[in-house]
Amino acid sequence: MSVLEFIRRNSLLVLIVVAALGLGFLFMDYGDKGNMFGNNYYIQVNDVGYDYQETVNLGENGESYLQSLYHTASQKVRNKFDTNEDETMSDDETAAMNAWLEEHQEYSDYMEFIGTMMQVMSFGYADDAGVNVAVNRAVLHEVADELGIMPSKEQVDAYIKAMPPFQKDDGSFDQDLYHRLTGYDSVRGLSNNTQETAFRNVVADLIVMECLSNIFTGDVHYQSQAVSDLVDAVYQTMRGKNAWLPAEAVSEPPAPSEDELKEFWEENKEDYKSDERRIVSVYTLTPEKDANVESMIAMADAMMEDLSKADGKGFDQLLESFSQDQEYEPFTYLAADGKTHTTTPLCKLSEAPAELQVQVEHNGKSMSLAEVAFSEVDSAPTVQQYEENLKSGNLEQRVTIKQVRGYFLTKDNKMLFFRVEAIEEPEILEYEAAKERALVDLKKQRAGNALQLAAEKLHAEMEAALPEGGLAAAFAKAEAAGATVKDFGPTNISTAADDLPKGVDAKALISVPSGKLAPLAVLPDGASITAVAGRTIENSPDYTAAKSFRAIPAENARLRSEIFMDWLQDSYQRYRVHFAKEVRMHK
Repeated sequence: MSVLEFIRRNSLLVLIVVAALGLGFLFMDYGDKGNMFGNNYYIQVNDVGYDYQETVNLGENGESYLQSLYHTASQKVRNKFDTNEDETMSDDETAAMNAWLEEHQEYSDYMEFIGTMMQVMSFGYADDAGVNVAVNRAVLHEVADELGIMPSKEQVDAYIKAMPPFQKDDGSFDQDLYHRLTGYDSVRGLSNNTQETAFRNVVADLIVMECLSNIFTGDVHYQSQAVSDLVDAVYQTMRGKNAWLPAEAVSEPPAPSEDELKEFWEENKEDYKSDERRIVSVYTLTPEKDANVESMIAMADAMMEDLSKADGKGFDQLLESFSQDQEYEPFTYLAADGKTHTTTPLCKLSEAPAELQVQVEHNGKSMSLAEVAFSEVDSAPTVQQYEENLKSGNLEQRVTIKQVRGYFLTKDNKMLFFRVEAIEEPEILEYEAAKERALVDLKKQRAGNALQLAAEKLHAEMEAALPEGGLAAAFAKAEAAGATVKDFGPTNISTAADDLPKGVDAKALISVPSGKLAPLAVLPDGASITAVAGRTIENSPDYTAAKSFRAIPAENARLRSEIFMDWLQDSYQRYRVHFAKEVRMHK
């Protein structure tokens, strides 16, 4: 029985045994715990329902703080060796940094651990990584409740102090870094309780994850010779030949008739729809000059929490209330016309007005507010319902929290929220309206089919030429068919995949015997036929050291993370994970 199969069959037994040993963890209250037996859930775990905003909080807090911990650690090391402070690393600075990391393995291990946790947390069934993070954190909370392994406040403190980024060179705790990550207001000497709680909850989840990971995978590793061979295969150097058959070298198929085009449209009419259009309201909060951003964020968190409890209703009143709250930074929110927001006309994404073209930071990327508004809200009234609600004066009573997203910081430190007021769903276009697009697609499909057939024929002819004439004879066939033949390499596929021929999958070449053709790769603009002529494996002391101390441990760590992700996904059934119909899932 394999290790993975043993874990799958005996996971509960392993948990009971380890829990019985007494891991010394105490109970600690988690934030964003959800509502027991909540009917209006966005995700649900073990009958605990998390509404839309609770899901957003769990997901975005998890994502942002894991990213912050990783990037803070990375930047701290770079700053240590960026001696001229030009924010670029010279070869000498990079070499010094790598040497330091070799001596401080605990730092490299930490970076690898946080990177793995980021990957594990965002893995799941939803299209939105934030939703996956929320689900996985909710599952971890249920497991921790069941086993009694929630860390105490003292254990969270000790864990944070032991994290490499929080340790100064003299071994003391970096209080300034802790304050920056938890939103401490150094001017007023005030803690941001909301932000600090969110950060510490993420750290608590890390502790639980590390504990569970050690339970399931702590001693799991590849057989030593197998992993050594695997690393050699990944780091091998190879050279070979490639034939590129451009699409233009293949005869163009005849143009389709009107009947053929209409038949193609009938079969694929779902692909030819009108553009989705939306009406979006944008709320803009303008802090006073030199306002404390962390305090503004804490205010926005509190306001969204209140708005969530009210299911999205009363945003205008909330804005007025929070703008007068002395606990937070003062801000203005009224537009020139006295309204709290600007509502855009019905528009499609490509024609979004200026109010939605503002660039905001979202999930580590710069995006327009329109891109966020069109991708992250699935539930809103129809245009007709919106206009009826607006006319009757019932608009604010009919909105829900699922229509609202926020907050987003702009480059000039303004804070934006938006509410999708209405969605006009795409409709299937009539034949005449879709005709031109369908013709382009049908011609492209026929050209692709012709290329595929021509490439398969050429690949078969080259295969047939190999036994007697070898690679030279095979690639002579390719040149005769109009392909461009070039040599490539020597190249190391683990570090220089960009040096490989176009369309070539580096992983596919690993298993191709020298002197044989790799599987055919057909791209939209041509076909690629590749062969490995020869390969070598380095045997230097530097490679042996890197293999033993970095490459093999990394492969074993990847194996453990994959096993843990497998267990986490299996837990979805055990802890009865459900998604609302509005959640976009992988197809």
